[in-house]
Amino acid sequence: MMKKSFLVAGSLGLVGLATQAIPASAEQVNSVSGLMSAAKQDASIGQVTSVSQLSDVQPTDWAFQALQSLVERYGCIAGYPNGTFRGNRAATRYELAAALNACLDQISDKFATKEDLATVKALQEEFKAELATLKGRVDGLEARTATLEAQQFSTTTKLQGEVVMAVQYGDRLNTRQADNLTRPASNSRASALARVRLNFNTSFTGKDLLQTQLEVGNGGQDFASTVVPNTLAPASPLGNPLTDAGSIDYQTADNTVRLRRLAYSFKPAKNFTVTIGPRVFPSDFVDFNSYANNSAQDFSSGFFINNPLIINNTVDTDGGAGAAIDWKIGGGPFSLRATYVAASAVNSTAAGSPFNPVTGGNTGGGLFGDPNQGTVELEYAKPFGAEKKNNFAVRLQYTNSNTLDLQQNVLGLNTEATFGRFGVFGRVGYSINPRFAGSRIPAQTGTGNTNYFLSWMAGAGVKDLLVPGSLLAVAGGQPLVVNKEAGPEQFNFEGFYRFPINDNITITPAVMVITNPGNDRNDAIIQGLVRATFSF
Repeated sequence: MMKKSFLVAGSLGLVGLATQAIPASAEQVNSVSGLMSAAKQDASIGQVTSVSQLSDVQPTDWAFQALQSLVERYGCIAGYPNGTFRGNRAATRYELAAALNACLDQISDKFATKEDLATVKALQEEFKAELATLKGRVDGLEARTATLEAQQFSTTTKLQGEVVMAVQYGDRLNTRQADNLTRPASNSRASALARVRLNFNTSFTGKDLLQTQLEVGNGGQDFASTVVPNTLAPASPLGNPLTDAGSIDYQTADNTVRLRRLAYSFKPAKNFTVTIGPRVFPSDFVDFNSYANNSAQDFSSGFFINNPLIINNTVDTDGGAGAAIDWKIGGGPFSLRATYVAASAVNSTAAGSPFNPVTGGNTGGGLFGDPNQGTVELEYAKPFGAEKKNNFAVRLQYTNSNTLDLQQNVLGLNTEATFGRFGVFGRVGYSINPRFAGSRIPAQTGTGNTNYFLSWMAGAGVKDLLVPGSLLAVAGGQPLVVNKEAGPEQFNFEGFYRFPINDNITITPAVMVITNPGNDRNDAIIQGLVRATFSF
């Protein structure tokens, strides 16, 4: 009782001291004993935990904030039984001393005792060396942070890089002896290939992305690209490069630095992304596959990277201007994607576009002229099984393309399934009645006409074989099937084993075999390579 009485009186004294003292009134209590007597008459004085419990204290009072701090932060204030504080009453120095002592007791009880302080001091002495080391590290970190802030590349842009280096050797297989024909000289030599890509990824809001990509290489060529024309049927003076015959995807990147990709992506709504840009690629948005999609990490042959009928090489090799959308419907397993890319969008007049001797006219050019392609893809992808370690995905595709006057409507299927470490995957594309523009004549195959093109591939892979993070995969398929009148069809095979050296370096030995290259009775080709990929 006495301690609480002192606390009330002392608190009044604390307030008075902070304000150079309030003049005493007729109701002033002149002694500690007097205050104690008043407290006994009014019964006990209750501890206050919130300033709102004091009915005669208002937020407009000049000492309200000080009183609130003493009550709610330090617990140094008690009120009268009737819920009042009586802040206008003066206090003696004795009452102030008693209240100050009670307040210090409260603080010491809440924060630290003498024993606690002694323990802390002992720990400081015991870990003096460690604390000094930690201080040095913090000082060094602060200095490095200051240097980075002063010399940082950008507050909005991150730099990512990828370097691919490969050594390859190819040769012909003597498969023409049954025709009593002389095997031609292969002139095979080992070659080195290299490609470097730098990505400057910039975000202004945290939900958008401006991607700028620079590319340079050494112009290296592999054996397949020098022996087999990269222009499977239909035949024309321009070649109409419909499909990749099987050459390495990162070959022929020359030693001139060029702007390869420039696009801006943003999200106008949840789960909905829009991308526009003057330098984009159809393969950036559609025809993804976990096992066969990146020539720096999985298959090296361009044929296995994308379906050549769904992703037309005439448009995708160098890219063009266009746009794309990616909508994850309701945040569920279904996604809808669409893209349109024009390869000659930089040409504002038809005179700036290439001349096609097949049709005797210009192919158009411009943002909506030939060459171009538009693709729509509907994907269903969902994990399954224990702990969702397995997954399944199927992508239905449609592409309309105009490339060097060749018009195509292509239906495609891209699928994959993973069961633990084992996976299977495949693609197929079917071009319905391909024709030259302005003509009812079906596309030529060299020996006749055809009313379809077909491209397919299938494969299997095993993850984490021998080395965590590794991938062993094999695949086979046909880049372009026309009609059987045109002769034997080309068949491609590739197998590789990618294993990581660390988080930034992977090594990949691979072997590729091409039979009937160029859809003709040519010697089969075998090509081996070792690829090193550096990423940062």
